Amino acid sequence: MISRLLAGRVFVVAPVGAGKSTLLARLESELGGTAVVPVDATFGDPGRLRAAIADASADGATTIALDDVESVLGTPAEPLLASLVGSRERMPRLVLASRVPLPPMIVHAAADRTATITAPELALRIDEVAVRFAEVVGRPLGLGCASRVVRETAGWPALVELLAQRARRVDPDALEAMVESDLATDFAAGTLEAAIEALPLDLQRSLEEVGPLPRLEFAACARVLGASAAGRLLSAMEAGAVMHEVVLGRRILPPVFRRHLAACRALAAGAVADTDVDARAAMVIPPSAAAAVTRTAPAAPTAPADAAPAPPRSPAPVGDPFDAALARLRRGDVVGAIPFLRRIVDGGDPSQARAARLALLVIREPIAPSDQTLDALAALERECVESADPRLARLCQGAIAAIAGLPHAAVRSVVASADADRDALAAAAVSGIDLVVRIRRGQATSADTSAVADRFDRLGHADVAAWARSCGALAAAASGSTHTRELIVEADGCVRASGVEGAHALLEIAQALAPERASASAGTRAAWRRRALDTGLPRLPSLVADAVARQPHPADGGWGGATGSRLPRLTVQCFGGFHLRADGAEIDLRRVRPQARALLRMLALNSGAPVHRELIADILWGDLGTDSAVHALHVSVSSLRRALPRPRADEDSSIVERVGEAYRLGIVDRRDCDLADFDDHLADAAAAKRRRDAESTAHDLRAALDRYTGDVLPEDGPAEWVTGARERYRLRASEAAASLAHLELRLGSARAAVETATRAVEINPWLDEAWRTLVEVQRRSGDVLAAERAAEGYRRMRVELGVD
Repeated sequence: MISRLLAGRVFVVAPVGAGKSTLLARLESELGGTAVVPVDATFGDPGRLRAAIADASADGATTIALDDVESVLGTPAEPLLASLVGSRERMPRLVLASRVPLPPMIVHAAADRTATITAPELALRIDEVAVRFAEVVGRPLGLGCASRVVRETAGWPALVELLAQRARRVDPDALEAMVESDLATDFAAGTLEAAIEALPLDLQRSLEEVGPLPRLEFAACARVLGASAAGRLLSAMEAGAVMHEVVLGRRILPPVFRRHLAACRALAAGAVADTDVDARAAMVIPPSAAAAVTRTAPAAPTAPADAAPAPPRSPAPVGDPFDAALARLRRGDVVGAIPFLRRIVDGGDPSQARAARLALLVIREPIAPSDQTLDALAALERECVESADPRLARLCQGAIAAIAGLPHAAVRSVVASADADRDALAAAAVSGIDLVVRIRRGQATSADTSAVADRFDRLGHADVAAWARSCGALAAAASGSTHTRELIVEADGCVRASGVEGAHALLEIAQALAPERASASAGTRAAWRRRALDTGLPRLPSLVADAVARQPHPADGGWGGATGSRLPRLTVQCFGGFHLRADGAEIDLRRVRPQARALLRMLALNSGAPVHRELIADILWGDLGTDSAVHALHVSVSSLRRALPRPRADEDSSIVERVGEAYRLGIVDRRDCDLADFDDHLADAAAAKRRRDAESTAHDLRAALDRYTGDVLPEDGPAEWVTGARERYRLRASEAAASLAHLELRLGSARAAVETATRAVEINPWLDEAWRTLVEVQRRSGDVLAAERAAEGYRRMRVELGVD
């Protein structure tokens, strides 16, 4: 949506609480150079409007966003606004946000330079509803309940916010019951009244009269309102002034809005008028739909009640495309299944078409923009609910949870609900979709794959289980697990028994990456890609590339082919205490002498970079004299070589490497050292900030802070060789947390902003910027008392430092 806001003239038309102001704030944070000007009745004076725009331009704004433009419509300032919209002179981009449709004078002035964003486009998806509850309540809403919230409210942001705020003090175990109970009430009366009152009187009356209609189609509305009034109402809806959604091609008012309109109609018109309106509505509402209107929460019909009966469908051909697509997917031929899936979407049975759409969305997820995929999944989930297809709706919910990166508990909740309904196939399918996404992102474990395989085995789908077990063997090999060989043998047996030959492509890679054989030449990797393509897999999982990247290679830049010369994969942790692991196993250093352990920590502090022997000797044994210090260094190196694991075949090598006159640890990949990985994430965050990519900046700052688990090498106390690095990393981590707190606030996550700002102070309680950030974030999040406490803490810190 942000890309559409880059048009020369942008119109945002949506009712109260639809998120217009939030969208403008997002525009300001992501693009910069944006001046948001709140418009009120005083802007009806053309001079005031002209001065506000001139001031924003003088401040260097490249985008001027006028919020609540409806305040100047019908005033002397309207012609001026139209002339500014139509101006061909060089001037900032204009964004107009309004609660009512903009008049033709303004719309036509923009000619072809405009983009329009309306209410349905601002609606929240079910994953966004779940996340918002997590931010407000501290616990995400289950996707099944989030789906019902969206169905009742059409994702109207203000209504979702009301529900979340009402649930703040509810027992977490009663959260969903509370939300369900609120949905059956007129909980949003104030917001809905404000949205109605912002409309012209004729539209208010029209909405009240068509409220009983389950779908707002022209013919049905015209029978109640007359053709002219129906046309004006539907035009206003299309322009964005009325929150609604389009499901299966039909306009639908949110049920909570319809119930409120019914209450307004009863109050305003009285019983007689009510009877008259309901009689006219009954002319166009089938009996089943009319009965639904009288209930508090109308139930979704299994099929559109007033739709014409579908023509009889000819029998499926012998070569049914759905069966063909399914057969190809089960044998791993994803590429070959895509044409059949497209054919089903274009003209297949509706239920099969929805399933095909879901499959295509999951297949294309790695190469499609995330928001595009999630929007499509949310729309598909809504269609499944309306079409009484609960199993596929549940699969969509699971796909949304996995792809949106929600906490894994969200996926488990969807699976648990399927298990509770005894829908084992849906539970297995959701688990499978989640596994596919996690494998693509390098997050799957062999335990994950075994659980999915067991589910499909119990259902009798041995071929799918074989794929899952092959993925588990591959994940184990890529991570260097000691159980890789057993998992490969188990998966190979399943593959042979089920006849899924394509899965051998994954097993071949797993065997090559297994710890006792790990070696991959460039030619081998190319052969893997060809083997995957021959099977029909469009690409290899990212964990394969990551595992190959971690393999050591000789100085000439080629990949080593001899398994005997491979060093163990080292991972080093310096934050919060020293830990050294070889091939995933903690190395027991208790038998190593203290000075040798100090040498090891010094090498680790340098992230695998060589440290000259004279520098080491001077720091650790400087009081012994040069010759004695160097001798002590050699003794310590020898003791480390005896204590630390050697390569599996080469008896003369060591993971404490001699490089000329220096020593280093044999770290193959910078990501295996937490200090280096922290540095790299901060560098990536700085690069993303220069690109004005707020989401990537936040992602890398979060990743860096995840690495920072405490001070650097606390066991070395005040040793001079570590204190400088310790203070430097503490300062950088605190500054990163303060920066992330500001960014979280701009991205709309007040709770995350407060938590991150608090962590900035915890990391470095003597940093001015950390305290200032905490005070500002608490104030902007609306917690006045917490802001005052933070300000008092800041004052005490400055007093202790003697600066106040």
